[in-house]
Amino acid sequence: MPENVELDLVYLPDGRVVNETNEDPAIERITGHKNYWVETDLGQANDFSAVTVLKDEALPIIDDAKVIVGPRERSIVYADRFRGVSYVDVVDHLIRLTNALPFGGKTELSIDGTSIGRVVSDMLWDQGVDHKAVQMTGGQDWRKASARYINAGKTFMIENLAVLFASGDIKFAHDLPLRQEIEEDLASFTLTTTAAQNQIITQSRSSTGHGDLGIALIVGAFAPQYLKPPREELDRFLSKVSKLSFVNRLCLPSRIGSVVKTIGILP
Repeated sequence: MPENVELDLVYLPDGRVVNETNEDPAIERITGHKNYWVETDLGQANDFSAVTVLKDEALPIIDDAKVIVGPRERSIVYADRFRGVSYVDVVDHLIRLTNALPFGGKTELSIDGTSIGRVVSDMLWDQGVDHKAVQMTGGQDWRKASARYINAGKTFMIENLAVLFASGDIKFAHDLPLRQEIEEDLASFTLTTTAAQNQIITQSRSSTGHGDLGIALIVGAFAPQYLKPPREELDRFLSKVSKLSFVNRLCLPSRIGSVVKTIGILP
């Protein structure tokens, strides 16, 4: 197939993206995707709750005269925060958001299932809303606790986000609202060495709050990378991570936010 041929892409309601073949036997039909990952961090009554959305796409392209699935691109396209809202209204907001254009039918919902997140998760479940509730734990691994609940180490998830920013696998949309607040949240994470010489990550309050947007994004980066990733994409990512030391992956031992600017983890 000539390189200068432009593919006619068909965007299906469930997030699949296929190339139109026009019944030409020389053109192979390939299936890519364009999905959205909605994530939320839930605050107490007087704290902010936050929502972020990642667009995740890999579209059919022509490469070396063949139709293939192009590189996977993820970008943060939506961010919002609010407080003084009942959990009933939070649930209604999440349902409306996941059904709104252009997200409707192509979304995966993940929430911070720690603490009060369990209450909201139960409310979503009772309304038949499929989602994953990610409970932050200690350690540097993750596991499925049930069909709905995921236990994942906070350090592990922050490390994952740092690698994705460093490699350019996640970017900010150029016109994203609250980008500065997200960067301030991410800058509030600090590596601490315990008396037992274990390295743990702590978080101070940023000037804009308690890190709600940062936590939502950390959950958001973890979910598409590990819960429903393309198999070949996960293999490539794990290979990349294995080549980096723990310190290099987190851009530590200094304060995360002050170093990531220097080496380009945050744009």
